[in-house]
Amino acid sequence: MRGAGIQHSYSFGAMSDFSADMNASALDREQQVLDAVPTSARAARRFISEALRRHGAPTSLVSDYALVISELATNIIEHGDGTSLIIYLDVADPDWWEVSVVGTSIATPGHWMQPETWAVAGADDASGRGLGIVRHLMDDVATDAAGDRVSIRCRRRRDDS
Repeated sequence: MRGAGIQHSYSFGAMSDFSADMNASALDREQQVLDAVPTSARAARRFISEALRRHGAPTSLVSDYALVISELATNIIEHGDGTSLIIYLDVADPDWWEVSVVGTSIATPGHWMQPETWAVAGADDASGRGLGIVRHLMDDVATDAAGDRVSIRCRRRRDDS
């Protein structure tokens, strides 16, 4: 079962350091900066799907990451201040497929910052399914908050793709 490697302790350090590191190699890392508005969820899905395909990801992994990005981008759009949403794909590690979503949060992230608590809501609940699905689809989920910035890193082992 996926989700066994859920972490809360991963830290990107300062957001500026994180951004610089993510841009270290154009061959291994790609990013897309979007306005945090509803239409950007579709653009984020398209970006990650196309980027993963360019790097040879299997179709099932592309589909899973499109769902994961859709959920995380939508949360940033709904709970953030609308300024920006950044999607990173990092394929530098030959053992992992890695995607990060970074945005602003005007609300206290709380539950967002504890991936080990993410569970799929019950059938009668009005919402709350998305983060549980993210946790289920990924082998490793980590979160970080610095100031008003929230970042979520999701990884999946390449051999399990």
